[in-house]
Amino acid sequence: MIRGVGEPADLVIVADDGSIRPIGSAATARMRELRGRYRLLAGAPGMLIVRAEEPEATNGSRILMSGEIISRTTVLEVINIICNSGWRGELRVIGPDSTRAMTLDQGALKQARSDHPDDRLGEVLYRMGTVSRAQLEELVQAVTPDRRFGQLLVDHGIVEREQLFQCLQKQIEQIFHAALLVRSGVYVFGTPDPAAPSPSTTVHVPATALLMEGVQRIDEMALFRERIPHAGMCPEVITGAPPPKQLDQNMQLVLAYSDGTRTIADISRETGLGDFETTKSVYYLMQQKQVALRAAPLVDEDAVRQLVIQFNDVLRDIFVAVATYGGIDSTQKTIAAWLAGSGYAPLFGERVEEDGSIDPARVIASLHAAHTDRPLEALHQAMHELAAFALFAATGSLPRTQELILMRDVNRRLKAIRM
Repeated sequence: MIRGVGEPADLVIVADDGSIRPIGSAATARMRELRGRYRLLAGAPGMLIVRAEEPEATNGSRILMSGEIISRTTVLEVINIICNSGWRGELRVIGPDSTRAMTLDQGALKQARSDHPDDRLGEVLYRMGTVSRAQLEELVQAVTPDRRFGQLLVDHGIVEREQLFQCLQKQIEQIFHAALLVRSGVYVFGTPDPAAPSPSTTVHVPATALLMEGVQRIDEMALFRERIPHAGMCPEVITGAPPPKQLDQNMQLVLAYSDGTRTIADISRETGLGDFETTKSVYYLMQQKQVALRAAPLVDEDAVRQLVIQFNDVLRDIFVAVATYGGIDSTQKTIAAWLAGSGYAPLFGERVEEDGSIDPARVIASLHAAHTDRPLEALHQAMHELAAFALFAATGSLPRTQELILMRDVNRRLKAIRM
């Protein structure tokens, strides 16, 4: 059987004849390591449990606990049992979209890892306000097998060496808290595998303190979500609001950033408070009628501006080619007629500039006024059509050889433009 495109690497198939076949590469490698005779202990919808026929002969990790996650407190209760028992091992929490693994040792969290994009070190630091999105993208591009992300943070002067350890601890704690919030899936806890390589970074954080904070987060976040559906909402100070009662430092800080344009996620990042503390502050500010929530602006002005700049580079080069053969006026008139007939004049203006470009500020204002559900996608499509017609309009002024060269260049560059 050939693995399908997009199928997970840990996929295993139970065939109609009862045979079990690993399909994914990771599953194949893992089952090769575990080759031998097994006995089926339990089989229920959604889970198979098998056990080595001679488990005492194995030298690897032993499974001590496993089961289904059936409620919002399942993972919390499992960790509590592990810590109270003083066990040492790795707990894997496998949810619908991620796998998180935590090493616990006699009640302390020692290490954690995750394949969820939000748990990456860079994303954690971005939400904390330590790095900007531009810095993060630059650093990610520079990562190599010999230059890890953490080292790049130090090399670029974003954090000091001693701060890097604190950042890694924040990431580990983030993975722990995210695992507590998983409401469906399965968990597996096993003793350490002696053959497994040691992690590059370990911490020693009492799990009891993290669990207490986790209980608070689970209970309070459920309360907050009744009024604050997600972190994409924008809190805005209510004009003429009554004087607030005593506000703590976090609430004062969040209130200062509640301008109606910043989302809760933006405020979380810019203040460094994190999503939970920011959401909590917004909730209590709403309770005191200091802020109201509004939907985030649909138009990402920076993204629109960047998209227009990319297309303008292409349009200018078309007009440079046309100018060489004296076809500027005719090309402008042809495009102006197309704009009027296509219905894009309100978006781009009645005509393009003398160099073929369009004004980003006009486009942004037009998108705000249009209230389009997916403005960036609509603009991307419209600008592709404009560039394609500009190229068509230019061909009447160019020799055939120059026309073919320009067409190849423009089409190649248009394909490279992404939202």
